Amino acid sequence: MRSYWKRGLCAVLALAAVCSLWVPAEAKVVYPQDVTAEMSDAAYWAAREKDAQKVLLTQEEIAAYNRDTAGAKGTMVMDLKSAPETFDGRARNEAVQSSATSDAKYYFGWTYDNKGNKADWSYYEKMIRNCVDPRATSRMALRYGIAVKRSTLRVFPSENPILDDPADTDFDYQHLSAIRVNEPLLLYTTSADGKYYLARMESCSGWVAAEDVAVCANKQEWLSAWDLPSEKLLVVYGNKVYTDASNTSPETARRMLTMGTALELVPELEADQLVGNRSPFHNHVAYLPVRNSDGSYTKEMALIPETAKVSEGYLPLTKENIAMVALGNLGDAYGWGGMMDVEDCSGLIRSIYQCFGLSLGRNGNWQWNMNMEKIDMTNMALEEKRLVLDGLPLGAALCFNGHEMMYLGKVDGKYYVLSTVSSIMSPDTGNRLRTRDVMINTLDLKRASGQTWLAALNKAFMPCYATNIGEKDWEFPTLQWYHEGVAYCLQNKLLTPGEDGNFGISKAVTRGELAEVLWAMAGKPESGEGRAFTDVPEEHSAKAAISWAAETGVMTGYGGGTFAPQETVTRQQLVAALWRYADKPESDASLSAFADAGKVSSYALPAVRWAYETGIVMGTGTNILTPAAKAMRAQLAVMVWRVSQLPGEEEAAEETQQPA
Repeated sequence: MRSYWKRGLCAVLALAAVCSLWVPAEAKVVYPQDVTAEMSDAAYWAAREKDAQKVLLTQEEIAAYNRDTAGAKGTMVMDLKSAPETFDGRARNEAVQSSATSDAKYYFGWTYDNKGNKADWSYYEKMIRNCVDPRATSRMALRYGIAVKRSTLRVFPSENPILDDPADTDFDYQHLSAIRVNEPLLLYTTSADGKYYLARMESCSGWVAAEDVAVCANKQEWLSAWDLPSEKLLVVYGNKVYTDASNTSPETARRMLTMGTALELVPELEADQLVGNRSPFHNHVAYLPVRNSDGSYTKEMALIPETAKVSEGYLPLTKENIAMVALGNLGDAYGWGGMMDVEDCSGLIRSIYQCFGLSLGRNGNWQWNMNMEKIDMTNMALEEKRLVLDGLPLGAALCFNGHEMMYLGKVDGKYYVLSTVSSIMSPDTGNRLRTRDVMINTLDLKRASGQTWLAALNKAFMPCYATNIGEKDWEFPTLQWYHEGVAYCLQNKLLTPGEDGNFGISKAVTRGELAEVLWAMAGKPESGEGRAFTDVPEEHSAKAAISWAAETGVMTGYGGGTFAPQETVTRQQLVAALWRYADKPESDASLSAFADAGKVSSYALPAVRWAYETGIVMGTGTNILTPAAKAMRAQLAVMVWRVSQLPGEEEAAEETQQPA
C-alpha cells in the first residue's frame, strides 16, 4: 500500500514539474506569399535603414511644411483658421444640390440600396432633397465644430448605403474620409432633416452626422480644443486606444481613439483629485470633447492607460518611428472612406504621418501636389523602376492608379510594401481574392487584372523630405539615358514589355520587331498584297508589318524569298530603316568626329549622316559610332523618340493616335 501511494505521489510531483515548465505554443498567423513572421516586427525594417533614429523634420519644420501644403495648388488641404466667418447659405444650397445631383448620376444604374435592390432614381432623389437647408439665408455665420467620436464624412446626408454588391455591405461608397475624435470642422449648412452638417475638415468636405459633432460657442473656444503646441497634446499612435471604463462618466468612458488623434493634455491635477470616479494612477489625463444635450461643446477629463500607445507630443519623425506606427496596423480591416472605424489605402498613409504632426492630402493624387521629393514613373521601364526603388528609404509612398502603399525595403531582391488592400489576384488560384486587409507584400503581387504591382507603379513621393524646407535632403537616381525614349514607346504602344514585364533594355532588336515599330509609327496602314516571304507564314504576329515594310521599301528581304524576321539588326541597319521611313532626306554632314566612321557601310552612309545631323544618333561612346554592333531595344526606343521630335514629326505622331 505504501509503495502504491509513493508511486502516486511521485507521478503527481512529476506532472507538477512538467506543468511548471510548460510554455504556451505560439499562435499561428497566416502570412502573404514571401512574407515571414519576423517582417511584422518594426525593428526588422528599421535595422535595414541607415540613420533610422535620425529626426528627418523637426516640429518647427513640419509646421512650416503644413502651412506650405495648405497654400499649394492641388493638395485640397485647407488652413481652417483662415476661413471667412460668414457665407452665402442660399448659394451654397444651390452648389451642393448641383454637386449632389452629379454624384447621384455617377452612382445611378450600377449601385444597390439598403434593401439589396438596384437603387432607383427616387433613392438618390430623396438624398439630394435632404442636402438643401430650408433655413439658409444669403448671409450666415460659419459655425465651428469638434468631432466628439470617430466618424466619417459622407457623400450624401443619409445613412442609406451606396453598394456595388448587395452582398458586400463592407464597401459603401457613401463614405469619403475618416474623422478623428477632437478633429476640427467648419460647419456650413444643415440638412433638411436636421441630422447632418455640411462640413469641411482639413483635407476634405462632405456631410457629417450632427450627433458626432459638438458646436463651439465661438472661434476662440474651437481653437482652444486643438490649435495647441505639440508639447500640450497627447497623440495616439496605436491602431486603436480606448479611454477608461466608467459608469459614472459615460460621456467619456470607453471612447475609441484612432491613430493620429490628438487631445489636449491636462497640465496638472490637484492633490487627491479624482477623474470621474477614480484616481488617475498609471493613466494619462487628457481632455475629451463632449457634446451637450443641446449640441454645444464642452470638455471633460478622461483617463487613458499608461500601457496605451500614446505619446505626449507628436512622435519624432524618424524612420524607426514610421515603421513602428505603420506596422502597428497589420491585420486591421480595410475601410473605404474610413468606414467601419478603419482606413482605406491613402487614409492609412495619411493617418500614419499625422502621428508626427504632418498633414497630407486626402488621397495620393492630392498628396502628389505637395512640395516634396517625388518622381513620376509613368511609362517607366521596369529596369529603371528598380533603380528608383533601390534608392528609396523606408516611409516613401508608392502609387498606382487606385492604390497607395508605404515602402518598407528590399529583401533578397524583392521589394516590400505595407498598405491596406481591397483585392488582389490570388497567387494560388489566379482568381480575384478579396483581401480587405492591412498587409505586407512584395511588388511581385498581382492585381486582379494580372498586372504586377511593380509594373503598375506610376508615382513615388517622400512625405518626409519637403522641398520647401532648406535644401533638398533626398535625391532620386538620375533618369537613365533611355528614359524619354522608352516612355514614349510605351505610351504610344510602339514597343511593349516582354512576358516577364521587363522592357528588355539590352535585348537585341530583331528585323520583325523593327518592322512592327515602323509600321506602328506610320499608324498601322493597310497594305496591298505585299511581297510574300517563305519564312513569314500567315499566322506570324508581324505579318502585316513586314508586308507593309517590304511594300513601301522601308525594309527589304533577302535572296531566296526570305525576310529573316528573327535575325538581329545592327545599329546602321536600324538607322537606314528610319532614314527610309523619313523619305530619305539628304544630308552632307561630316562624320569626321567619329574614329570609326570608315566602318559605316556605303548603303548606310547617307542615313548615318542624316541621323547625326538631326541628333538621332550621337554615338555610343567617346567619338565612336559602332555601326556594326547589334542594336538594343533601348537604342531603338531612343531613336524612335528622337525621330518623333523632328520638325513636323510630332504633329504627324499625334494624328496617328487619334481614333478613327
